[in-house]
Amino acid sequence: MEQVWREILKQIKLASEDIYASVNPPADALEIQRLEKTVGVELPPAFRDYLSTMNGQRNTEEAVRDRNTEIPLLGYNPFLSVTGILETWQMMNELFEKETEPLEWVTEDKIRPYIWRRHWIPFTEYEGSYYLILDCDPGKNGTYGQVFCWCSGMDYSDVTANSFTEFSEEVLVRLTGKRYELTEFGTIELEDYYI
Repeated sequence: MEQVWREILKQIKLASEDIYASVNPPADALEIQRLEKTVGVELPPAFRDYLSTMNGQRNTEEAVRDRNTEIPLLGYNPFLSVTGILETWQMMNELFEKETEPLEWVTEDKIRPYIWRRHWIPFTEYEGSYYLILDCDPGKNGTYGQVFCWCSGMDYSDVTANSFTEFSEEVLVRLTGKRYELTEFGTIELEDYYI
């Protein structure tokens, strides 16, 4: 999977030097272990490989974050560093700590029918209302490590990808196939709005 992410980064550099310059160096083994220990899960190998290739983007930690100037990696999605992931994860846990019952109007499918789960790992964030989640606590028809979009009014049966490997490969296919445009705002927008 590291090779897939190296190729994704190569394609991003070809599309936009500015976006490429916003990418952090790889996370080290201690940072990845800190993420696993804090969240209480074993990360899928593909996600570990991703973090070993790039540790999200610069300035995605609350102490230095300026949402008015940050550069999304793809679409409107800034990819969070390990520190940014943990800060966002902690905030979501605190925000929804009293929401312990399943949603009555949602039938469990691929995603557990809750407002928030402790083993959902947000790895992108857009203005505090849209997150891509690595799901380490899937619903009865889901798979460990699937990726879904957490947002208001989300569909609990719809996942973006059945695994982080699938997610990464789908992103790469779109980038290598030039199935995107560089918008007037300098962002890479995928033609099918995959993310």
